[in-house]
Amino acid sequence: MDKGLFSIPVYNQNVSMEKVIDEIVNQVVEADRWGVNEAFFGEHITDKHEKITSSLLMVSTLSKLTKKIKLGTLTTNLNFHNPAIVASMISMADNLSRGRLMLGIGSGANMSDIESIGYAEKNNHDITLETEKIVQELLVSKKLVDIKGKYFNVSTKKFGNEDLGLGFFNGLYKNRNNLEIVMPALNENSYNVKLCAKNEWTIVISNFCSEEIIENHISNYLENSNLPEEKAYKKIKLSKLIFANEKKDGGEELVFSNESPFMEVVSTLFKKLKKFNKHGCFGKNIDNPLEAAKNTVIYGNPEQISKKIDSKYKKLSSIVYVTVPLTGNDNFDRSLEIFSKNVSV
Repeated sequence: MDKGLFSIPVYNQNVSMEKVIDEIVNQVVEADRWGVNEAFFGEHITDKHEKITSSLLMVSTLSKLTKKIKLGTLTTNLNFHNPAIVASMISMADNLSRGRLMLGIGSGANMSDIESIGYAEKNNHDITLETEKIVQELLVSKKLVDIKGKYFNVSTKKFGNEDLGLGFFNGLYKNRNNLEIVMPALNENSYNVKLCAKNEWTIVISNFCSEEIIENHISNYLENSNLPEEKAYKKIKLSKLIFANEKKDGGEELVFSNESPFMEVVSTLFKKLKKFNKHGCFGKNIDNPLEAAKNTVIYGNPEQISKKIDSKYKKLSSIVYVTVPLTGNDNFDRSLEIFSKNVSV
């Protein structure tokens, strides 16, 4: 099993964008040095708490600051962009990272993001899938293109010229054809899980899912996949809020305290999900942030966390650590380092 990192990120809305970006960049650079295998970045364009507005720009920025860690978007909202633009950005990011890009795709979970571009009433899911199909075709195309879809047309036939080298799309690093496609899974019986299983794409189960819903996502993926079970498991990643510490009691009092950044993250997102009646992912009859945190956060010393992961998730592809804001308190701020260095998976 690999170790991953996911910067959603969730910060107090008064924290500057500059500080958020610097903190995340430093965390990923350190994680790469500590041997973490992959890092994902969220993306929202109208959210004061989540200030990464372009996950592909984060990938590109970190491409030259890291050496081995894979870099993924979670997600690039394909329905927000013309496929030609998306293909060109993916090509650039993959070549900058020397083939370390993982492409997370989605339709945008934040309704104000969708509203801001005038898509609130449109079929965002269908647009996303059509865009993905066109993008994949553009990335491997060796000739002038003339693609007609329901929502987008992409053509270079009129002004393209082979002798002049015009009208051709650049591909992935060294023309590789194995770009890993990733989608998130949140609520029970998520359509994304079945879609990923059928297409042999990777699913990342949300860190806000209760154990019951995690099991639901895993079983749905296995049931809908044509892969052998062992290989299907390796297409499933699990993101988790993890408080790794060196205390004998596992740090329970700290992780659920008022000053805990883990509680800040859960509280912020619980309120947003509840507003749109999507908070059922935290578990049945969960009606406040403290209950939600107790039902979803993993905490303990390295041995305790290793046992929890091994007993429940050892067959999965990776366990993905969800980053939290730094506090200036080493009890919290060393959690990622302890997880990276000392937790065995």
